[in-house]
Amino acid sequence: MMSQLSGAAPSRATDEQIARIRDVAMRTFQASSTVVYWIDDRRHMVVADVVGPGMRYIDRYIRDMKPFDPLNIERLVASGKRIATISQDRHLAPACDFEHYRGYLRDSDVTDVLDFVFWCDDEPFAGLGILKSPDDPSISEETLRIATSLQPYLEFNLGNHPRHRLWRRHRQMRLIYGLTDREIEVAELIGNGSTNQDIADALEIGLGTVKTHLLRIFRKMDVSNRTRLSARLAGIDIDATASTVRHGML
Repeated sequence: MMSQLSGAAPSRATDEQIARIRDVAMRTFQASSTVVYWIDDRRHMVVADVVGPGMRYIDRYIRDMKPFDPLNIERLVASGKRIATISQDRHLAPACDFEHYRGYLRDSDVTDVLDFVFWCDDEPFAGLGILKSPDDPSISEETLRIATSLQPYLEFNLGNHPRHRLWRRHRQMRLIYGLTDREIEVAELIGNGSTNQDIADALEIGLGTVKTHLLRIFRKMDVSNRTRLSARLAGIDIDATASTVRHGML
């Protein structure tokens, strides 16, 4: 559940929205350690926020322990679960892996883990790990009932985070219009009002290359000029937001 973590020390939340989600989770589940993370296109975790003493051995986890974790992101996503705990879902890993991982948990003073995975349009986009220490209340059936009720609320709020909205926007640009990652970069810069020279400077490419990208973007998105491209990009953002809201309110 902690793969691909960037940085080994507990950190402050990157923004207020993430901090609110983290604080709600810590209060609700009476835990001293949490991690909030995004899930990228390669199904890797990108940490948004890490707090608490249970996270002090992150380096060891990344270096040595991730493959043995029953709740690593690959296993959670493959299982399709939205909520899982070490105590109830350790079978997601082979028994020999879990026995090896149990020593890491003991060294980290972690007695159990409650993991959330948040989904949108059948794709996982974020997660939340609640790490229980010996001094924290244990995870009970009531805990799981509350977690099941809270999961859609957390999913909805993270789904409306600007980072996720941007991810959805770029995903639609790839899937619907067939834009490459570089063409998406150029299109976004155009949408922000950048000139060809601005784009060349920002991406460290020649003006001729910028023009080639523009022609391909115009053709793929069926527009004839920068104004219509900006309007089309704004429409993608509106569509992505609306879809996120509909998904979160189900």
